[in-house]
Amino acid sequence: MIELGGLDEDEATIRKRIRLLSDALWEGNGSVQDVNLWLENFTGKSDEYTAEVERLHAAHLLSHFTYFGLREVRELLKALYRDLFRYEVIQEIREQADGSADPALLRAGFEAALSQTRFLGVGNPAESGTHLLYYFRQENRLHKALFPNPYELLDASHQDGRFRIADPEIRRLVFIDDVVGTGRQAAEHNVVFIDHVRQAALLSEQPVEIWYLTLFANPSGMDGVRRLGFDRVAAVHELNASQLAFSEESHVYAAPPPGISREVGMAVAERYGADLAPGNTMGYGEGQLTLGLHHNVPDHTLPIFWVQDTYGPWNPMFRRYPKELNG
Repeated sequence: MIELGGLDEDEATIRKRIRLLSDALWEGNGSVQDVNLWLENFTGKSDEYTAEVERLHAAHLLSHFTYFGLREVRELLKALYRDLFRYEVIQEIREQADGSADPALLRAGFEAALSQTRFLGVGNPAESGTHLLYYFRQENRLHKALFPNPYELLDASHQDGRFRIADPEIRRLVFIDDVVGTGRQAAEHNVVFIDHVRQAALLSEQPVEIWYLTLFANPSGMDGVRRLGFDRVAAVHELNASQLAFSEESHVYAAPPPGISREVGMAVAERYGADLAPGNTMGYGEGQLTLGLHHNVPDHTLPIFWVQDTYGPWNPMFRRYPKELNG
């Protein structure tokens, strides 16, 4: 790894942590060559700090990057199905059966409820919410008939041309997403469709619940999604202040080694982020995340980790394949 200004003990500690993360969790990202190329981006542009100081603080941020590989993402999708869907449906069945714990009754009730459910991705087919459905279906051993094209759910063949629910058996639609930051993506991609479903359900005299389940979520973003009118909104893990890179509670700076400070790390991220993602220096919506997933890096994550050749050459540490920087 690049020598970081002679701060040998600090560098060794950070380098060891990065190597352990790379070997155990980062699926091949984080080789010595990868890290060196990324650190070479930091050239002393902050004015107040040398390239060596910038690189030391960038390496410290990198050593606290949380990455979920394919194995971990698959486990999260199993947890989403089990904890946020299956257990919730079974609890409803128990309440309707006066608290019965009869396994046969609960099993039959759940199978009936599942057959009346359809799972959908958030956004268009090229986006990550839809991409996750493949793994979600595999891990939870679900029949492909439960994963329709969204507009297969609606039927406009009636004389008045207004939408009805195409399948009279459907009682629940469940949207699956990976990360909710501001909640803007849910608003942009789902509001019109949800309105169509609500109106179609009324015309069909067919009650249909609409759920939104995600792997990770910012609490304020979840509140925004709830305001869109979903019947149930839940996350496997809600992010908190400790997971924001530069908050007072940040785990990144809970016990930093000598020579590392939150103020310098934040100044470095801001200086380079201003060039890489103007208006979104700390990630979309000032996300401040140090988070990546196997299939993509959320744009709420610090741009210094993932932007590639936006306003000039930049070697990303973790690649993101964005449609645009709009969360």
